[in-house]
Amino acid sequence: MRCGSRRRRCTGKVDECSLGTDATVADMSHFAPGASPIRCEPWDIGTGVTGYAWHAPEPRGAVLFQHGWGDYTQRHVRHASRLIPHLLNQGFSVFGFDMWGNGHSPGKRGLVDVDEAVSDHLAARRKLGEQPLPVYLMGHSLGGLVAATSMIRDPDGISGVVLLAPALKYDVGPALRLLARVGGLLVPTLPVPLEDGGATTRDEAALRRFESDPLMTTTGLSWRTAAGGATVSHRNWRSYHQVTVPVLAVHGTADGSTAPEGSSELIERLASADKELLVVDGGYHALLDDTGADDTLRRVLHWLDARAGT
Repeated sequence: MRCGSRRRRCTGKVDECSLGTDATVADMSHFAPGASPIRCEPWDIGTGVTGYAWHAPEPRGAVLFQHGWGDYTQRHVRHASRLIPHLLNQGFSVFGFDMWGNGHSPGKRGLVDVDEAVSDHLAARRKLGEQPLPVYLMGHSLGGLVAATSMIRDPDGISGVVLLAPALKYDVGPALRLLARVGGLLVPTLPVPLEDGGATTRDEAALRRFESDPLMTTTGLSWRTAAGGATVSHRNWRSYHQVTVPVLAVHGTADGSTAPEGSSELIERLASADKELLVVDGGYHALLDDTGADDTLRRVLHWLDARAGT
C-alpha cells in the first residue's frame, strides 16, 4: 500500500491486521477459571479505517472505544490495565477502530485529520445503531476530543460518555490558531515545536513498552493534527452547554499532555443532570498505564456498571 498525507492520495487495499494473534485475544480466565477467550473480529465501518469488535457472551451494552494520538485499539487488550477484557467481563461488547495514520489503519503515521476522525467516529456510531444494545462512548486524549465532538454533533443514541484525559482545551488564541492552520496547510507533516510535557506515565515498564512497540507513534504532533485539534476544541466550547447525556470525565492532576482544567470546565458547562469529574491525584496522562491505574479502571467500570443496569 502507498499512502500520502491525505486520504484521496491513498491507493491500494487497506491491509487487515492479523486478527488471530494473541495480541487480539481477550483472555477471560483471569476473571473465571476455564472461561473461554474472546477473539477479535474485523469490523468495517465503511470509511477505510481498520476496525475491531469483541463480543461479550451475554452483552448488556456496547462500548465504542477511541484511542488517543499515536496509540491503537488492540493495545488495550493486553496492556492499559487490560481495559477490553475488563469491559467484556462486565457484559460490554467492545468496538473500535484505529484512527487514520495510527495502528493498522493506512495513512502517514501519526498524521490525524481531526475532522475526518470525527466523521469516522460518527460512521462507527451509525454502524452500531444497527444493533439493539445501548451504546457508550469512551475516548482517551485526542480520542476523548473525537468522542466529545461526536457527542455534540449527534447526541442521539448515546447512553453515556467516558472521557479519559481528554484533549478538550487548547490554550491558544486566534493568532496561534491561524498559525496552526497555516502550518497544517503548508507543512502538514512537520512536528509542532511544542514544549515537552514530560513522561506520560510513572510506570517505567509501561514507558519501555511504548518505546519498543512498533505500532506506537512517538514522534511530535504534526501541524495538521494540532491545527485540527485547536479548531475543533475551540468550536466545541460553544455547544457543550447543550449536552444532556451522562458524562464521566477523568483527569490526572499531573497530566503534562492535556489540560486537566479542560475536564473540570467541561463538567461545569454540561447541561447533563448526570455528570461527574474523577480527579486522579498525581495522575499522569496515560491513566490506564500509570501507577494507580487499577483504581482508576475500577472507578470507571463502576460508573459504567451503575448506568447499564442488568
